[in-house]
Amino acid sequence: MSELLKPPAVPAAILNFFASQPDFPAVAGDISEEFHQRARNSSAKAALRWYWREAFRNALALTWRELMRTPVRTSGMALGCFLAVNIVTVLYLVVRYYPLEFLQDPVELASDRGLMSVLVLLNFIASLTMGWFGGRLLPGREWALALTYTFVTACFTLPGVWYLLFVLKENPPAPIREAMIVGHALRQSTFWLGSLWIRYVNNRKHSSIVSAAKSA
Repeated sequence: MSELLKPPAVPAAILNFFASQPDFPAVAGDISEEFHQRARNSSAKAALRWYWREAFRNALALTWRELMRTPVRTSGMALGCFLAVNIVTVLYLVVRYYPLEFLQDPVELASDRGLMSVLVLLNFIASLTMGWFGGRLLPGREWALALTYTFVTACFTLPGVWYLLFVLKENPPAPIREAMIVGHALRQSTFWLGSLWIRYVNNRKHSSIVSAAKSA
């Protein structure tokens, strides 16, 4: 009866997110074996609760292992992607508004819906491209890259916000606040989308290779 019991789909999908890591087959095999053993010895509900706990515990351990695999290279790639996305935005503003007259009235700049639409599109394309590019260069570390990118962004953004609010004691007008929030949210989500799409493709390839090896 326990052999017919399947692991819950959500925690199983969380574990499969790390399928391309070298020691994943051993980890998944041990969890599956223990899951069926607990289902036989106790109950299905107890086995399911245990599986949820183990899935998240192992996901955290595998995340940390991925982050520590090549921390310097991953951090350098995340920093490079962050700078590249910002350079695209700055270059567009310089070319369109040279010699930077918009700095005299940033509220008018943020209220320009046409400009905001172009900046949103640029941020979407640049972040998605850099996430995809970084994921291709760091196979098996796409998750670590996405997390590090968010950390790098916070390291640059939060000190600036703190300085603006608590040192200069200036509250940006609503259009600027909205532009900042939307811009950062868009950059993060599209970078993660590009990077984790590569993760999905790599996991599919890895699963195909494993299946082919088993059937051979």
